[in-house]
Amino acid sequence: MTKIPVLLFSGGIDSYVAYHWLQKPRTVYFDLGSRYSAREITVIQDLIPETIIDRSLSVGNREIGEKAYIPFRNLMLACLAEKYGQDIYIIGIEDDVVSDKNESIFSEFSNLLSKLEGKTVNVSSPFWAFSKVEIISWYLQQGLPKETLYETISCYSADEKSNYCGACPSCFRKWVAFVLSDLPLPFHNVPLAIEYYQAAKNRAYTEKRCKNIIQAVETFLLNGTSSFVVGEPT
Repeated sequence: MTKIPVLLFSGGIDSYVAYHWLQKPRTVYFDLGSRYSAREITVIQDLIPETIIDRSLSVGNREIGEKAYIPFRNLMLACLAEKYGQDIYIIGIEDDVVSDKNESIFSEFSNLLSKLEGKTVNVSSPFWAFSKVEIISWYLQQGLPKETLYETISCYSADEKSNYCGACPSCFRKWVAFVLSDLPLPFHNVPLAIEYYQAAKNRAYTEKRCKNIIQAVETFLLNGTSSFVVGEPT
């Protein structure tokens, strides 16, 4: 097994910034047969054309809810990625709230795969101490093009032609990170934003995530800064 690091690239902001942070490692996308796979592949091939597209496992029939949640998804990805390298990067950040994507569980993945393979396998993310705002800040400080960040995808919309609907929970999270990074972006679903705002006020998320949600909503929605609320999605 090669020691070349492998990054699981989804076409989203986190893994795209990680591609630069890790100095452009080998990238792999696992097409699990999700309702979003075709759209993600289009974005991936535009952003990093050399990304390997692996179609060895299809579990789209296990999707749950509008977010297309697949149980044990990251464990399955870690097992599949071992084929490509023993240093595996599945990108999670400090304010993620996913049961199978955190520093502790990735350590367990590493121990399990190392025991099964009889050699050291590392599953990790470089961003456990970073919020989405902080990783965007790092990216921009490197002088990398901000325009490319708009091309990333993190959307639950049923519109197969859109990278950003400006109304779903994932787009809200992207909107928060963008506007706090001085990157204008419209968001249309004010009731959803207020729902997240109230949850943040009740400390439902990590400290950084709550702070960022509150700041974004109070600055760009509650004071009527319409340029961040209206307009056509990108």
